[in-house]
Amino acid sequence: MRIIAGIYKGFPLKSFPGMDIRPTPAKVREAVFDILGFKIIDSDFLDLFAGTGAIGIEALSRGAKRATFVDINPNAVNLIKANLSKIKQNDFSDVIKRDYMYSLKMLKLQQRKFDIIFFDPPYYKNISKKVLNEIEKNNILKKNTTVIVQHNTYEEVHAEHQKLSFLKEKKYGKSKITLFTNI
Repeated sequence: MRIIAGIYKGFPLKSFPGMDIRPTPAKVREAVFDILGFKIIDSDFLDLFAGTGAIGIEALSRGAKRATFVDINPNAVNLIKANLSKIKQNDFSDVIKRDYMYSLKMLKLQQRKFDIIFFDPPYYKNISKKVLNEIEKNNILKKNTTVIVQHNTYEEVHAEHQKLSFLKEKKYGKSKITLFTNI
């Protein structure tokens, strides 16, 4: 797995052996960042269910000013930290080893808000709507925040939300990318 574009283009990232973590494929990562375009520049980026950290690290490579990574798996957290150390981005990132609900509450208490939020929970859990509701409830959205959900094609996520408005959806094999913005 390599960084696709930006200042670390081509940089190899450490990954997990086996199938415990499902890294976002390069094709999907490229599509996400094509959609974001210049919005990534100087953004505060949140990568929930970060896994290898590839999405957040790609954001840093493409000009995000700060990336926050959240994952409950200690192996994932260690891997993210190792990948950040390799590209010397520890000063521009935070790695939180907690579940997403606790992390969102903690970010709210710290009054952190994000320009872009990406999350990719385990497909078998079907919790994308719940995560979106928690993001809204904890008010970590800046004006015009973009929220990107990577989920399986069978999970519908664009139900009514109080603060988030559905933008678009795109299918990539067994995955869908659904985009929202805050109202």
